[in-house]
Amino acid sequence: MRSRDNGVFSVIDLGTNTCLLLVASLVNEKLTTLFEAQETPRIGKGIYDTHKISNEGFEKAREIFEKYKRISDEHNVKEIYAFGTSALRDADNSDEFVDYIKSKTGIEIRVISGNEEAECAYLGAVYDLQEDDYAVVDIGGGSTEISCHESGLLVNESVNIGSVRLTEMFFQNGYSGEAILRALEFINEHLDRLPLSAKGKNLVGVAGTLTTLSAIRQELKEFDIGKVHGDLVTLSEVSEITERLIGMNEQERLSIGSYMNGRSDIIVSGALILRELMKKLESGSVKISARGLRYGLMLKLDAFSKSS
Repeated sequence: MRSRDNGVFSVIDLGTNTCLLLVASLVNEKLTTLFEAQETPRIGKGIYDTHKISNEGFEKAREIFEKYKRISDEHNVKEIYAFGTSALRDADNSDEFVDYIKSKTGIEIRVISGNEEAECAYLGAVYDLQEDDYAVVDIGGGSTEISCHESGLLVNESVNIGSVRLTEMFFQNGYSGEAILRALEFINEHLDRLPLSAKGKNLVGVAGTLTTLSAIRQELKEFDIGKVHGDLVTLSEVSEITERLIGMNEQERLSIGSYMNGRSDIIVSGALILRELMKKLESGSVKISARGLRYGLMLKLDAFSKSS
């Protein structure tokens, strides 16, 4: 990767469940969104049993990267930057996957650490917010990150609990009381590692679990970023929605809205993580940000370029 000047760039954020594209112009560190897209290849499917990305995951990702390359070319971007997170950190065949995508599309994926992911999620989430005393939570498919300032320094923590990981570990056969109790025990064991300095701060949440819960709270049938971004969801609302989702079958969850496609089978796990995290941090509410990791990655392109 080369260091960049002002211009138009693409960032691809390849997660355990989703693959996001952001095309934006950068002028003197000011970011203007030109185009966004989301697909759901779920490359992390089965990874916690096999420790490998499946052949299906390879091909779904290739198709999406080819699509995102075409879109980027249409916007005359100076360069495409792609980043991988939890699934690529976990997979034994991560290097093979990265080589395959590069050979087929010419796009090189950089696998970032949990701390880098947490830092960039923070930068993206607070980019257009005014106050500065925030704790930012990013609940992904394979991991959860939290970041906050402590004594003037940004403190990051990444823990291996995510909506896909939790679903595959505990909920393959539905949401029995016993399965939920085991999942909650697992969640709280990991949440004990979170920085205590995050307690009492204004909580901001990014990624699909958070935006989906906001859309459900507002009873949206179609996802509306204007209504979701900046929405405030209380702990009591998170708890109520979680219990309601647990009581639904798959078809009922899908019928909530079009945004449940690719998320209906993992949203309960994500909601449980959020509920327990809010309790742990003593947060009565969470502000939803539709920005998050891909925006932070865009803002940090120079740093990633220089370290390549």
